[in-house]
Amino acid sequence: MDKAVKTIFFFVGVIILFVFLGNMYFGDFLSPQGGIFLSQDKGASWQQFGEVSSGTKLSRIDSIEISSNPKDPRILYLGTFNNGIFKSVDGGASWHKLSDRNGILDARANVYSIAADPAFPDYQKKIPDKFYIGVLQNKTGKILKTEDGGVSFREVYVSPKPNMAVFSVEIDPRSPNIVWAGPADGLLIKSKDYGETWKLVQEFGTSISSLILNPSNPGMMFIGSFSGGIFSSSDGGTNWIDESEGLKTYPNARYLEKVILDPWRNLYIASRFGLLKSSDWGVNWKPISIIFPDDALPVLDIAFGKSQREIYVSASNLVFNTKDGGEFWQIRKLGTTKRVKSLWIDSNGNILAGAGKSVGR
Repeated sequence: MDKAVKTIFFFVGVIILFVFLGNMYFGDFLSPQGGIFLSQDKGASWQQFGEVSSGTKLSRIDSIEISSNPKDPRILYLGTFNNGIFKSVDGGASWHKLSDRNGILDARANVYSIAADPAFPDYQKKIPDKFYIGVLQNKTGKILKTEDGGVSFREVYVSPKPNMAVFSVEIDPRSPNIVWAGPADGLLIKSKDYGETWKLVQEFGTSISSLILNPSNPGMMFIGSFSGGIFSSSDGGTNWIDESEGLKTYPNARYLEKVILDPWRNLYIASRFGLLKSSDWGVNWKPISIIFPDDALPVLDIAFGKSQREIYVSASNLVFNTKDGGEFWQIRKLGTTKRVKSLWIDSNGNILAGAGKSVGR
């Protein structure tokens, strides 16, 4: 073997070794696979989607939450790990990072929850969208509010304890002056004046993972906990019932990632056990039969098509979908090693999946 051939083999070997070690130690950096994935065929195939107008590539972003504006669903918000919040006004095709001119929102904030005022934007009066975000930045949990579409933010709540992220913020759909929030310290808080002042409603003693209001009856509420199960209130938060009794049959079902209410008033929980459904407001629970691969749990999010039989479920870097209410499931692995943290479906049936934080971390 001549010297030139040996030299070629040497450099090929160096490249292979670099790629191998790079994927072991720097996989997320060398193979950007976060951001958003799109399916236009009901989950059969997926592709990375969306461009950022400037700065960070969307594929390098760890997504936490995709949320839409209830007044104009073309407006989407993307909460991220360590990268603040991004906004799209064209259904997710293009995004721009919101840079707070007040300097209140840190550029590397974790944005866990986004709640948009259902009355805005008002295009006739030239009033932009208004929304709240639940964040953890500089080791402090906060609720920030913008009234100019994200040009500027201001603090409306600061957690008194360090490292207590605000995982859930919800606006009463009938009375948008009423805002609810669930910080990680297990305190359910409420504002009656658009977030200007807050009052403690209930102390659950366990970190709140999600907060749900029944759109047809906002006095009916559900609280999901990362380790304490699910609670319900039928009187606007005055009294609470622990609905976790029916979950004891299912190992790890009390460890909830999310509580979801579908458009047909069925309640679902995404948990370490898997997916469970209740058709009687949490009194009884039934497991949804999905065969999850080893180490795929917990279930991270659920989304629904135009029929209650069309369901999409994310776990690990996988998306499961059924068109028959759960009798048969298709499974698709997205082209990423990141967890599919959030699912969102537009009025045309296009599905967006937000990927963030590597599987196994």
